[in-house]
Amino acid sequence: MDLDRIYSLVYRNRMTSIVNECARDFWTEYQPGFRVSDEPVGTPEFYSAVQRDRYLLEPDIPEMADFRSWRGHDVLEAGCGIATDGAQFAGAGAHYTGIDFSPTAVRLARQRFEMQGLGGRFVQGSIVELPFDDASFDLVYSMGVIHHLPDTERAVSEFHRVLRPGGRVIVMVYHRDSFNYRFTILTLRRAFVLLLLMPDGPRVVARLTRERPDVLEGHRQLLRERGRSYLRDRRLFLSNNTDGPGNPLSKVYGREDARRLFAQFEEVRATVRFLHLRSYPGGARLARTSLAQRLGSRWGWHLWIEARKAETPGHGSHT
Repeated sequence: MDLDRIYSLVYRNRMTSIVNECARDFWTEYQPGFRVSDEPVGTPEFYSAVQRDRYLLEPDIPEMADFRSWRGHDVLEAGCGIATDGAQFAGAGAHYTGIDFSPTAVRLARQRFEMQGLGGRFVQGSIVELPFDDASFDLVYSMGVIHHLPDTERAVSEFHRVLRPGGRVIVMVYHRDSFNYRFTILTLRRAFVLLLLMPDGPRVVARLTRERPDVLEGHRQLLRERGRSYLRDRRLFLSNNTDGPGNPLSKVYGREDARRLFAQFEEVRATVRFLHLRSYPGGARLARTSLAQRLGSRWGWHLWIEARKAETPGHGSHT
């Protein structure tokens, strides 16, 4: 291996480490459920509010996860967060394991299970180095996690390793060919961010989008620090406009990207769901209409990948 190749690998590994450290800090402080409920964190009311908001906003999750069908099976949730989906798997009778690198997430997830009398186990760890034996699970489920990792491919390889022959993976990533990415993020949100520099900009944007003041202040600070590069750098802008200012990394995928990413699996199927309209006036109500659901199957923000590990070594068909 030549020196240039060695330096390239060292740099990439160092940058991956930096992003992972930033991500751990970000997702520990900003668990998604913290943003949707004013109830005291860790109370029954908090968990109920987070669950209600999650499935009201994203009704595709129960459809795609199909919680009840995993009764009696060993299920691993990679990036479990506070285990909102995990509670559904366990409540339906699955033998559930959740792993997350955030100690806050693991603590709250474990507390939730204890509070609800659910059976399961939780591990703090990395999903690119899963601390489980080969062929340990029937399902690996990961909803909205691997697109935040620098080494997404390694996570997918780990999913394949810990699955039993014939086991399945269900993963959601952000969809590149979506209304949310092509129009809302790359066009509309750029215009809103520019408005934040106006004297009354935050109040105007808050009225238009119903975004929280602290989120808007985060965007304004990034624009002041980065200038126009904040708007021009597509990866930087995407990351900070999916899960909040300060999010170190988000990526988007097309259907063919997904099939390549899961090429070591059989029966790879990519399905699109969820027309994300919450940023628009009346959007939450509109998103629940049959029209929005039909449009979501083509231009939705969620790209769900379902695949099966081969019974014997080899590759199968993609659909």
